Amino acid sequence: MLRFLILFFICFSYGKTQPNSDVIGCGGFIKSETDINYKVVRVQLITKDGIPIYTTEAAPINGYYMIPVYERGEYILKLLPPSGWSFEPSQIELNIDGETDPCTQNHDLNFVFKGFGLAGRVISAGSASNMGGGPAGVTLTLYQDNKKLNETKSKADGTFEFFDVLPGQYTVKGSHDHWKFLTAMSHVQLSKERWEIEQPIVVRGYTLKGAVLHQASPLISIDVLLFRSSSSDNLPAPTCSNDGPLNKNELSLLPPTVNPQNFVCRTRTNAKGEYIFDDVPIGLYIVLPIYSTPSLDIVFIPDQKAITITHKDFSVETPFETGTISFHGRVVKSTKTDKLIPLANAQISIDSKPCCQTDANGLFKLKHIRPSGTIKIKSDLDGYAFKEITHTINLNRLIGIGDTSTPLVLSPEKVRVTGRVQCSSTRKQTIRYTDTEKKLVQRFEVEPNTEYSIYIPPGIYTFSPELSDVDVRSGVHLTPEVIDVDVSHGSPIDQINFSQLKAKLNGVIHCIDDCQNDLSQLELTSRSGVMNKIDLIKNPSKTNEIHFEQDNLLPGKYSVSLIKSKQTDKYCWKESQLDVDLSNANKTIRFEQIGFKLRIHLQTTNKVTLKINQVKENSYTNTIDLLSGLNEVCLPNHGVYELIPSSCMKFEKEKYSYDTSKASSLTPIELIPNEYQVFVSIQSDSDDQTASTFPVLVRNSKQNNEVTLDLQREKNKWIGSFWAKNGEQFAIFPQSEVWLFEPDHQIIAISSDNCQANQVKFVARRGLFINGVTDPAVPDANVSLYTIATDKTKSDQTVDIDGQPMHLLLSTWTKPDGTYTFGPLSNDPSYHVVIQKTGHVFTRKSASSAYDFKTEKLASILVQIKDVDGVFLLLTSSTNNMRRRTATTDSTGEVLFSDLQSGKYYLRPQLREYRFHPEDAHIDLASGAEVTAKFQVERVAFSCYGQVTSLNNEPETGLIIDAIGIEQCASATRESAKTDMNGQFRLRALQPGCRYQLQYRANPNEPTQIDVLQIEPRNKIIEIADNDVQHIHLYTIKRPSDVDINVFIQTQTQFLNQLKVKLYKSSQRESPIQTVTLTNSPFAYFNSVPLDNESYTIRVDSPLSTSVYNYIQPEVSFTANQTFLFFTFNFQPRLRIYDGESGLTGSYSAFIIALMIIAVIFKYETILPFARSFYGYARETLLPNLIKKSSSVLSSTQTTDQTSNTKLTSNLNNDVTLPNDTKRRARIAD
Repeated sequence: MLRFLILFFICFSYGKTQPNSDVIGCGGFIKSETDINYKVVRVQLITKDGIPIYTTEAAPINGYYMIPVYERGEYILKLLPPSGWSFEPSQIELNIDGETDPCTQNHDLNFVFKGFGLAGRVISAGSASNMGGGPAGVTLTLYQDNKKLNETKSKADGTFEFFDVLPGQYTVKGSHDHWKFLTAMSHVQLSKERWEIEQPIVVRGYTLKGAVLHQASPLISIDVLLFRSSSSDNLPAPTCSNDGPLNKNELSLLPPTVNPQNFVCRTRTNAKGEYIFDDVPIGLYIVLPIYSTPSLDIVFIPDQKAITITHKDFSVETPFETGTISFHGRVVKSTKTDKLIPLANAQISIDSKPCCQTDANGLFKLKHIRPSGTIKIKSDLDGYAFKEITHTINLNRLIGIGDTSTPLVLSPEKVRVTGRVQCSSTRKQTIRYTDTEKKLVQRFEVEPNTEYSIYIPPGIYTFSPELSDVDVRSGVHLTPEVIDVDVSHGSPIDQINFSQLKAKLNGVIHCIDDCQNDLSQLELTSRSGVMNKIDLIKNPSKTNEIHFEQDNLLPGKYSVSLIKSKQTDKYCWKESQLDVDLSNANKTIRFEQIGFKLRIHLQTTNKVTLKINQVKENSYTNTIDLLSGLNEVCLPNHGVYELIPSSCMKFEKEKYSYDTSKASSLTPIELIPNEYQVFVSIQSDSDDQTASTFPVLVRNSKQNNEVTLDLQREKNKWIGSFWAKNGEQFAIFPQSEVWLFEPDHQIIAISSDNCQANQVKFVARRGLFINGVTDPAVPDANVSLYTIATDKTKSDQTVDIDGQPMHLLLSTWTKPDGTYTFGPLSNDPSYHVVIQKTGHVFTRKSASSAYDFKTEKLASILVQIKDVDGVFLLLTSSTNNMRRRTATTDSTGEVLFSDLQSGKYYLRPQLREYRFHPEDAHIDLASGAEVTAKFQVERVAFSCYGQVTSLNNEPETGLIIDAIGIEQCASATRESAKTDMNGQFRLRALQPGCRYQLQYRANPNEPTQIDVLQIEPRNKIIEIADNDVQHIHLYTIKRPSDVDINVFIQTQTQFLNQLKVKLYKSSQRESPIQTVTLTNSPFAYFNSVPLDNESYTIRVDSPLSTSVYNYIQPEVSFTANQTFLFFTFNFQPRLRIYDGESGLTGSYSAFIIALMIIAVIFKYETILPFARSFYGYARETLLPNLIKKSSSVLSSTQTTDQTSNTKLTSNLNNDVTLPNDTKRRARIAD
């Protein structure tokens, strides 16, 4: 329905009300498509951690609610419906910032009632008397009035449940992909509470599946029987592929433990060897396979299986296997015929051993055969040639051939053919025989005038003689040339004989009238290409016939044709050439004239119909379609014809004449178009009979002249035409005062190529007139006509109506009697009418009269509330599209709601800490009425005002302060408040006579508050009497955020001003974050680092040369998790000691070693005994003494180093200690 955009702003202006910037209203509707009690639904505003802030009820007339929010922050708007009711959503998260949140922007926060709960159950047929529970996985569909609403599946116990169901009459239908149901549908009447479906859905049964195998391969078409363990007449029957009863043979094969009276049904195994029983009710069953036919018997292992069906499909894990088999065989003449003809008395051998003989039906039987493997079998019978075959026993094939068929069929490989060649020649003759199917050619020689015999495979053959060149030259010609021999039925054939022949040809030519002299000869052509002329003989008694004759022709096939010439080409013949076969007998042939040729040359591709009339009474008439180019038509009679062409064109002549007797008849008639017909049509779907003709203006673009063409009506179409020359161009305009045309005109250029292109089509639609009225009549009201805006029509005048962009088409004003009119208009678009006039509201009368409006003068409500301001007012209506308005009272205590439509209104004042009398007001507002609503106010709760600052009196912003009831008020609702930019807070709705404890609660959304440890005084107690509590001052205690680091260096004074102490992050050792250079003091002070639990390293650096001094640069690593750290480092460099003559001694030593090497080279024999003696002395005396002395010196050096360890002291304000890892690293860092 069209919404009234302009009135929306007029009707919901606040008049003289002033909004309170401190209060933000969060409201919306409890929506329901069914009738519910809105007043029992409560809406609650809570904090993110679940603390209730405000609770209200929905308006009983339309479900509207409004909650005043006094402080910005994050909240949850939660719905509290009665038990069993469901809504969507159940809660809404809000971040009220006073700018972009939906409450500030006056958006409705709606909760939609989805419905109640509906539960039911699915059971199995027979479960009430056998077992409980039910099947899982059944699809349940909920319907109302044949409309699908919801879908669910049954659980493991068979139960199911639908949610969000509205009260009403419903139908629940059960379905499954292969289960069937005894009761598939249940009806239920759902009221305003959760309801149980009394009638359960009943599943008829389940699928029982197993397999019958032969050596792990499936067996096909095996009957499997199903029996109940006990009789039960009240259970439904399963669905089986074959419900036939047990026959006598099957009854005799049943195990003794199976009662035939409990037989249920049977099925057969499929291509996978599976047997399947559908819809098997729950219970105990026995299944067993059985196969016994006149042609095959099978024994199975095991012979039966017992199974139990519960609330699901059952699959038999262990398959049935085969034992031994017995089957029949048969010998027939041929297996390629439709009917098999048996061969009796044929001897059968198996594996080269005689076995049995066929009976009169060709049958034999093989017993006690293994169900797999191969056997060699052969048959012998006079007149036939059999081949030994290897037969593979395929049990599935034996089963699949049927009860009346024979699994093993033998047929002869070849059968006998006999005959004779009778001729005068004494030489052997060759006979060729060809298999017509395989096209295989074979030959054999026979003695002339002697019977021959040959064995050939069953089939259809052609026998023909092959003459030698000598026989051909001597005039020997055997006939017939070909004999068809059919031995496909497997029976021998005799008397396939050949002999010699000569031929004669006779014939006649039949003319329509007297045969003319231009017919003189025929042409005779043999298959070898030899051509002969045959003279024609006129028949004096029959002038319309000419005879011909030719004898002494060699047997064979010939072609006889009429000799064509310019004169004879004017005749039509039934056949101008005949093929004749003179291989076996003399022949007579006949040529028959059927007419005279008419040639027409059509010089256009358009369709042309030619009407042909013979100019004499009761003679030939015909109509034909001509093709572009040369057309030939056969006229059946001699005489003069009238030719009339008909098409979308005009030709040089309207009629043409043709005479078969004149010489000019050999020349084609030329049809050349010179004008073309242009068709104009107007199509309409209207049944309006008032317009019998339509005038159409036709304008010649080149000649600049106009004519009017009147189109004539034929049903719902008006048609007409005119003639034009090729290349002319016309503009065509249909004309009407009440009709609209699509398109409004067309331009056409005349084409000679295609008549279809010379068509102009219009669609006519009767124009739409929109007439409307206002009741009571309102003159001079602005009426606007809109249609849906498209991308092309969107502009600055495009407006949004009911969420749809609309484009303004026309505007008008109502007349003094309140009426207005638009038209004529197109029927295609959807139109919307908007009426506006200040101080009035217009509503549509009904959907059927979309352009008639009811008029109403607007009314007002004055609200008066004394002694308090800032009261939040909610006004809503159950009519007028559920509109609502809010306002806040000022110091006057009055609010005026103006420009209201008549209807029922609900007015409710809201202000925390106050109770109103009455609580709300129901107002029935008449058109134009002015109503005053008065409320008395009573204060029932009070507030606590305070401020939170730091110790240096800086205001703390965004802190949450809770007021928690204690003692007898411990069950009271916790109240919360957040400090503003000045650190001030207000705790509302504190109950008189109660004591409250004030506590600080961390705000997780304020990262700046992580350093706040507590507030002081802790657990501040306030007591509420009959007034507000003022001037509460709370202070914050914050945790430290930095680490102070001091370092002391134990070293000699001369080294102090050369030392630097560097601070690194352990993860970034390449560059220090701080560096301190010592002067005359051994202490180093670093700037504070964050208390962030990061790892740091301190290192002492010295520029002393390591070639002069021996020292270690100490360092220590620590974690910044304490407020103060103190480190002591020991830096004691030692001067390296060197021998002053060591350089000179080294030079002398090198000189002496060089002299010794020279002496060794030149005095080898003299020095060698002395060297050996010195080597023994060094090994036994010098080396042990040297080792002993070195050990003593090394021990002394280690003792000296251990006395100079670095000291590390940590002073952490008497309550801070370094971790063990830190101390351990400090000791080894000296």
